[in-house]
Amino acid sequence: MRDFFGPGGVLEQRLEDYEYRPSQVRMAEAVHRALEEQSHVIIEAGTGTGKTLAYLLPALLHGRRILVSTGTKTLQDQIFYKDIPLLESVIGRPIRAAYLKGRNNYLCRLKLETLHAEGLFSSRELRRFQSILDWAQETETGDRAELGSVGEDSDLWARMDARRDRCLGTKCKDYDRCFLTLMRQKAMEADIVVVNHHLFFADLAIRKSDVAAILPDYSAVIFDEAHDLEDVATEYFGFHISNYRLAEFIHDARKLEADVEVVSQASEKFFNGFALLREGRHPVGRLDGIDSLIGALQEARHSIKQKKDFSGEYETLARRAGELESELEVFRSGDLENYVSWIERRDRGVFLEACPIDVSGMLAERLFTRVPTCVLTSATLTVGDSFDYVRARVGFNEGRELSLATEFDVRKQALLYIPPGMPDYRHPCYLDRAAEEIRAILRASHGRAFVLFTSYRQMETMFQTLSGDLPYPCMVQGKAGGKSRLLEEFKMTPNAVLFATASFWQGVDVKGEALSAVIIDKLPFQVPTDPLVAARSARIQREGGNPFAQYHVPNAILRLKQGLGRLLRSTTDRGILAVLDNRISTKPYGRLFMESLPDYEVTDSVEKLVEFMDNKLPS
Repeated sequence: MRDFFGPGGVLEQRLEDYEYRPSQVRMAEAVHRALEEQSHVIIEAGTGTGKTLAYLLPALLHGRRILVSTGTKTLQDQIFYKDIPLLESVIGRPIRAAYLKGRNNYLCRLKLETLHAEGLFSSRELRRFQSILDWAQETETGDRAELGSVGEDSDLWARMDARRDRCLGTKCKDYDRCFLTLMRQKAMEADIVVVNHHLFFADLAIRKSDVAAILPDYSAVIFDEAHDLEDVATEYFGFHISNYRLAEFIHDARKLEADVEVVSQASEKFFNGFALLREGRHPVGRLDGIDSLIGALQEARHSIKQKKDFSGEYETLARRAGELESELEVFRSGDLENYVSWIERRDRGVFLEACPIDVSGMLAERLFTRVPTCVLTSATLTVGDSFDYVRARVGFNEGRELSLATEFDVRKQALLYIPPGMPDYRHPCYLDRAAEEIRAILRASHGRAFVLFTSYRQMETMFQTLSGDLPYPCMVQGKAGGKSRLLEEFKMTPNAVLFATASFWQGVDVKGEALSAVIIDKLPFQVPTDPLVAARSARIQREGGNPFAQYHVPNAILRLKQGLGRLLRSTTDRGILAVLDNRISTKPYGRLFMESLPDYEVTDSVEKLVEFMDNKLPS
């Protein structure tokens, strides 16, 4: 590894702007050792380590197929379109690599033809559909990302994507030229397959079932952005039923002239029972009408299976009825061990959710004991210099660990501001005082800031309070299209201020002066009354532990590290970090928060912020 990454190594010889990083060598050696010994390793690699090249090179030298799984599509793109081509130029040979996304990112040719024949579009949809039709004649991947803004019409795209619910599989007349088939063939021939966590766990969740695996077999998996593993695994090992899912089934059945009127009536009656439920998550109480709905689905499944089926459409429909039936049974019985269930109301949607309370045993059994080598890496995996919290949450019971500090000079590049005398966040005057502090920080940074909140309500309140009198362009999450479009607008707008919540706390890169401040309103503790959070706390309590110390505090520390990590993305970035929550300096656990952060210089002086921002970083 030192022949590539060390002083005078191949990278330094062939890349003019390559900077030798000692931590990159150590990480590459740790990954290489794990692959050779068929063991596991968990690595915290601070921002600027160069971790993607540090794990990609050993993966290439390994000689067997390896999955690289990321938390975001942004990192997927970077690895496939930037890092792998860079390594190809360095090693002087092509790399057999494939890029796979979730099924709903790919076009289904059969659905496209069906929609074209039906011609049922609004005038706005018709223009976009024509663009997709033209693109379909040229694309080699069928990947929605190629469409740009045209592909952002989620309602139209959902009618023609390749999700499993409506897939005919090998019985489809377009199977051989299906974009999913072509992508899988490329993956079968590749040495490195780049996926994301959602696709990985969708595949892992069905590997014990009769359904064909999504991904090709692999000998090792490298999880980048591994801090997300517990959340994604929780989702994919769960059960999810909604009125939208039932409505899609009924719609598709009627198109095939299947008799599902009893299902339609039972579904309407069942979901109407939640009409008075307010927005948010609620414990599961009596589920009036669930027996009738399960019975109706059972009858529909038997009826559909009797129909002659040469195309595979009735077979697919019967399978969907059976899946709905069995998942509803989970909620009727309510006795699934290690699961918590709840009902969630979002706009007109009613969602029944059941998720595992603890995924550590599932991951230990299905992942870490089955796959010879697992590499977990992220910039945020330790709490107070310990991996114990993450290891326990994801079942990483055996394997080495390595912690690598950031290569950035954080004391010169960042100043952490904790305002003096802030009131408790529950106090009536907190919002007014927070608004004053945000104004002062933005004056020092000349805008160019993310203001991150732990709740939408707080975000919207602060945006309405400040946006009218700040001398900077203000943007707010949810008001200007999707996340990617909003992020691009922020980058292109001088001195912009973005008010945002959870999705901007991680996986977002803004290099340079466009982002010169990250302001966080409160320590990002989870809502204690959330059914999943409450169930996890109760479990720790029953086992004799302390939920606050063992779960809530470590979880919040990792989230805070992610949020503050948005600021420094290169050696030339600099700016202000601010936490407007007095608990970080007044509560005993605040010390653990501070010990878990990089070695920032800390101040409580606004004047120091102005002075810091006026002094340019030496070149």
